[in-house]
Amino acid sequence: MNDCPIRVILDASAILAFTRKSIDVGEVIAEVADEDCHFGLPVLCLAESSRAVADRDRLDLLVNHPAAAVLTIDPVSWQALAVVYDTVGRLDAASALLAAVDNGCNVLTGQPGLYGGLAGGGPIIPF
Repeated sequence: MNDCPIRVILDASAILAFTRKSIDVGEVIAEVADEDCHFGLPVLCLAESSRAVADRDRLDLLVNHPAAAVLTIDPVSWQALAVVYDTVGRLDAASALLAAVDNGCNVLTGQPGLYGGLAGGGPIIPF
């Protein structure tokens, strides 16, 4: 990955929707790529979504997209992850939210209610 900014984080529901050929997710990815920016794929969201993926080729296409950035959690951030996990109730969603905060962007999700416990609804883009 180069120094291009990350414009949006895909959570597990968005990753899964992409593998099911969601136009909504595809359009966001295309817009990000057209801006010469990246979209983030938290590794925990990839792992969670892979459990339900029927089309592994589409998942590989997403991960290998030139604008994709696979994101890991900085071990120093474990306490922040724990707090967010306690709020949203899923580790993958917590990692997506933490990645969005760290990168100053939003989480693209098909499950906005998952983030409902956040003040102001959090940095969420529902599709």
